[in-house]
Amino acid sequence: MTNCKKTKMSITPFRDSNRILLSRVVWILLLGTMLSARESGCRKNNAGDSAMPATTVRSSDFLIRQLQKKNLDKVETLSARARVYVDNGGINMEANANLIWIRDSILWVNVKKLGIEAVRALVTRDSVFVLNRLERSYSANSLQALERQYSLPEGFPLLQHLVLASAWISPEIALQSDIKENLHRLAGSNHRYTVDYRIEEGTYRLRQQVFVQQPDARVLNLQFDEFKKLPGACTFPYLRRIEAFSPEYGMVHVEIEFSDVEINVPKPYRFDIPAHYQRTE
Repeated sequence: MTNCKKTKMSITPFRDSNRILLSRVVWILLLGTMLSARESGCRKNNAGDSAMPATTVRSSDFLIRQLQKKNLDKVETLSARARVYVDNGGINMEANANLIWIRDSILWVNVKKLGIEAVRALVTRDSVFVLNRLERSYSANSLQALERQYSLPEGFPLLQHLVLASAWISPEIALQSDIKENLHRLAGSNHRYTVDYRIEEGTYRLRQQVFVQQPDARVLNLQFDEFKKLPGACTFPYLRRIEAFSPEYGMVHVEIEFSDVEINVPKPYRFDIPAHYQRTE
């Protein structure tokens, strides 16, 4: 993993490139919640958890059943802090984030830089709202906008799977199994998407899932590592890496290190749009 130099930035003025990057970080956090290809990252070197190598091909039905056992159906809320490291084509950034998720209801995220809140976002089952504190502006869009921008095959249900690091499996895609890079692999495609899941032997934990939109090769690649036991639940990956590519924005690498993860402990959150904020598209 390569080392990235951390960019020092003053609070005022705040460079336009960093404003844009912070906004993109929020969008990617909403996906990860959330991250990257193997040779990238801006974090300290970390080999991560070792995985038992897969040697015998399992059937796709068996692997799907194992993944479905990992779904955290009893988790109704989740909150966490996170340290975020971003590499966007030479622009590097560190930031802190907070996340609150309520099942079938909302996903709330804020991002702070130098101790000051820069961006706050709220996702409901059908809408996405983002406050840009630095610009004193806000945006309000349908969740379909997020689906289109990052080529997601589904909206809020998929986001919930990403929050919990569980596999989203479409009944419309027939999956085939084999072994790739010492992990079990489930892969398949339809006329819109190609999906690829990498699964650890023995524990059958999801280690990676990739979504590719076929027409223009948009890619969302998520990796999960540093699994720890949560009280009353299964293991949870405290380290996530995302690689997101689109023709419009190029490649973004993000690494997120979670801490203070709590489940089924309701947390208060606020999302108010100040009257003097200007709406942007």
